[in-house]
Amino acid sequence: MPGKSGKFAAVAAAATAVVTLTGTPASAGDIAFNTRSVWVDGTPTRGQDEACTTRSMYLASGNYTWTQILDGYRWPTRDLYLAMGTYTWKDCLRPENGYYKQYSLLYKPGSETAYLVDPSEFGLDRGTHTIGSLLNPHF
Repeated sequence: MPGKSGKFAAVAAAATAVVTLTGTPASAGDIAFNTRSVWVDGTPTRGQDEACTTRSMYLASGNYTWTQILDGYRWPTRDLYLAMGTYTWKDCLRPENGYYKQYSLLYKPGSETAYLVDPSEFGLDRGTHTIGSLLNPHF
């Protein structure tokens, strides 16, 4: 049965490729980012669509520093403890009348939603900007 061993080798190679392509989770200590580029017209009005980016991510239990990102700025920051689990991580830029607001949230089913809200009201020039946040583990 010469064809049988060839088929087995092909299946084994395919299985190895699938395992390799799925990747490995980020190791402890890696900073995680949730960002996107967004174009704004520079004249925000309440009722315009929010620009958001959302991802699902498995996090280990531990203390983290959570920081918002707006272009080159990294503020505000919040230190928090997160229990192990899979979280929905969302960052948004919300237009208001004459200014923008940025907010972030982390949600895990069965847990209270954590928020990081920039208290400032700010203008942005017409063009492309980077919004989002980062999680920096303390372990």
